[in-house]
Amino acid sequence: MRTRLAVAGLVAVGVLLMANPLYLPVPIGEPDPAYTHTVQPVESGSPVAGVDAPEAGNETADGVVDYADLDSEARAAFDRALDAEAGFGVEEPDERVDSLSYPAEPTLGDGLLVVEYEGERYEFWTRTVEREPGAVVAQRIAVQPLAFLGGFFAVLAAAALGFRERSDRR
Repeated sequence: MRTRLAVAGLVAVGVLLMANPLYLPVPIGEPDPAYTHTVQPVESGSPVAGVDAPEAGNETADGVVDYADLDSEARAAFDRALDAEAGFGVEEPDERVDSLSYPAEPTLGDGLLVVEYEGERYEFWTRTVEREPGAVVAQRIAVQPLAFLGGFFAVLAAAALGFRERSDRR
């Protein structure tokens, strides 16, 4: 009888520990936003490949923007993102460029501009990326895998204990 309780307890604990992705990580603190800037050439498969320059006198936000029409801070951010292979990010809200928007889901004209620069067209992406706090990252890297392994070994121990009891009866 004791062995059956031990087997049932080990199986219950093991299943609970292996199911940890359902309840871990526990959010600790607020997400940590970063503001990213990336520039890449407009290619044929791009969602903005067919965007044309706005007609004269009809300056719309969803057309091609000439590099010279960007304000000096936006030009500096564009240049910096163009020079950096993967773009760049800033941590503080006051380090963002005031004339650019930073949505979580950029759309053409809101976080995504098509900029014509030296005869080429580029996608200029600005967005807000919410990063997980360090404690949540630690849970994902250390606690979840260790809890899963502990649960797996508990289920194995339950199976071994149950098998041993069966073989002792015979």
